[in-house]
Amino acid sequence: MDEPVIVPNFRGRQALDAWLSGHDAGLFVQGPDPDSPHPLLNGRVVAQLPEAGTRLARWGTVTVWITGGGDPAGVREPRRPLPVREEDQG
Repeated sequence: MDEPVIVPNFRGRQALDAWLSGHDAGLFVQGPDPDSPHPLLNGRVVAQLPEAGTRLARWGTVTVWITGGGDPAGVREPRRPLPVREEDQG
């Protein structure tokens, strides 16, 4: 049987870094909505459950909350020059 894992402190870390280091420690790190289409990639961890120092079964789940993840809708950039409309062409 696997030894329990001690949960690291993920607070203040970048979300992707927390996910990767959690995986390296033998834990599954997820956001508060596991069914969300947005992966844990951007933002900074502001809270976690269970707390750091807790013993958890290997591949147990740690839920993290992040802030500053940006707009999940994707990159938006202005279209300049504006597209030419058919009615503007003479």
